[in-house]
Amino acid sequence: MRIQMTPKTVRRLLSADGYLDLGMPNRAVEELEKIEDAGPLEGPRQLLLGIALKQQESHRDAINHLEKAARLMPSPIRAFAWRELVDSYKAVGSEEMAALAKKLGGDGEFQLKISLPFANLTLSIPVTPKAA
Repeated sequence: MRIQMTPKTVRRLLSADGYLDLGMPNRAVEELEKIEDAGPLEGPRQLLLGIALKQQESHRDAINHLEKAARLMPSPIRAFAWRELVDSYKAVGSEEMAALAKKLGGDGEFQLKISLPFANLTLSIPVTPKAA
């Protein structure tokens, strides 16, 4: 059985990304929680949800979603999820996990772009490594 992506799911992901760009993580979480079945876009959904929760300083919840994203996403994007986990692990006092996440996330600079079907847009999340 093949799971179809719907235009509504794509619109919600794009809306959530826009809300994050505007510094509105609460609205991003609302959009992402409305997605019933993201199908093959579950990885990006988990990643955006983790980032939004991290921005709200809900680090324990952010860790849960970012770890899921790290498991679901392909290798190059997985590093982005690990990099996002560093601050949340530190916030909950898990220095060993933060060090591991930093190692797995690498220290290169890149921009995450996820092309979405049904849209002429991409999720574009700039990343610059934080100074230690």
